[in-house]
Amino acid sequence: MKMPAAVKQIGTRPLMNNTTMRPLNWEEYYMRRLEKLSFLLSIGALLSMFVFPVVAPCILASLAIVFAVLSKGGNLRFSRSARIALILGIIAIVINVLFLGYSLVTMKAVLSDPEGRQQLSDILYRRYGMTLDELLSQIPWIE
Repeated sequence: MKMPAAVKQIGTRPLMNNTTMRPLNWEEYYMRRLEKLSFLLSIGALLSMFVFPVVAPCILASLAIVFAVLSKGGNLRFSRSARIALILGIIAIVINVLFLGYSLVTMKAVLSDPEGRQQLSDILYRRYGMTLDELLSQIPWIE
């Protein structure tokens, strides 16, 4: 009879190792849980880029990188899922930095162009009842 890859056991050992079929010790068990957590956080960071563009992906991706590094433990190499989580977390941070940079450059281009500035002011006035100059005057570091 073939043993399943992960067998739950009542007692002190939580799971079986997939390759050697020996029981996992607690350190390996928690390292695997950190790997899964880091992988889920990195996927969450990539998916949250479409919902909450800058803040949530940076937080989730940085947590994914931290947990991927912690899941390494005393081993010399990262496991496969921790390596994937690390790469996806770095990709999410890079994409968010590029998105933020593009947004700032576009906003600067719109604000420096008189026609674009007038269009933005008209849109703000129709939606919120205040012009762009009134809005910018409320921000203390912008003169």
